[in-house]
Amino acid sequence: MSRPTKSIKDMSMKMSKGEISAREAAEAQVLSNDTKPVASSLLNNEELKLFNKLKTHNDNFTEADSNSLNMLAQYLYMWARLKKAHSDLSIEDERALGFEKRMIGIDKQINQHMTALCIPLSQRLRLANELAKVMIEEKKLAEIETETKKEVNPLLAVLEATKNQYQH
Repeated sequence: MSRPTKSIKDMSMKMSKGEISAREAAEAQVLSNDTKPVASSLLNNEELKLFNKLKTHNDNFTEADSNSLNMLAQYLYMWARLKKAHSDLSIEDERALGFEKRMIGIDKQINQHMTALCIPLSQRLRLANELAKVMIEEKKLAEIETETKKEVNPLLAVLEATKNQYQH
């Protein structure tokens, strides 16, 4: 089992300035990329209230969390309506079992979307760490490519042009 990844601010190992900046950029992208979740136009007023309430409970939600937040708001509203209808029935009513089965199914959907939204900080930091490694490797490859592309000496171009002139 790997140890939890630390934030770049909490790391004590020696890193180059490039590694530090890559890790900081990756952390900023993963932890909060300055986007906010967007509500679906399909939400009704009650679902929209739930969506906004969920959105305000966690500052780390980003636009990437929009689908799960929208679905969670819809399923929470649906579950509440089923619960109210179920409560209105007597315990002996045979329809109560149908409501219970639907509520259990919706409860599974709620848990699925809540799980999708609950990425712990340690996992987000691990993801940022992996993104930083990729960014560092990309920078190294870019540096290697620029080193291999040697600039053409303008005098060599003039020499080639004069050679061609005398050969014709």
